[in-house]
Amino acid sequence: MHRSRLVTLAGVALTGLALFLPQVRFPVIGPVDGFDGAAWPVMLPLALLALCALVGDRPEGYRVPVAVLGVLLSSAAVAFAAAKACDAAAAVAAVEGGAGRVGPWMVLAGTALVLLGSLLSFSRRIV
Repeated sequence: MHRSRLVTLAGVALTGLALFLPQVRFPVIGPVDGFDGAAWPVMLPLALLALCALVGDRPEGYRVPVAVLGVLLSSAAVAFAAAKACDAAAAVAAVEGGAGRVGPWMVLAGTALVLLGSLLSFSRRIV
């Protein structure tokens, strides 16, 4: 199995698990996870990338276009995760007693790991 597929799947798993973690905590509402905080759409492009990683090798003529598509999709996921992390920080700053949690940063780290896996897919070396 190519190392890019392992890294991509690890990043998708980390991102998916991070959505269950608290993103922020407010005094009256309590903790808000990634689903309540509307961070779940980050999984849409990642689901397609996970499917490509699970399907396996592609014919030689399709390897580079699929890798480019992977980089574009994972870059969009990183941008969305960064925007949601900024939203969480702004929401916490606007409410006295609010506190940021680890969730948005884990989502961002997971999407960055998927981007790394997409970049590694340009390599022909196998683990």
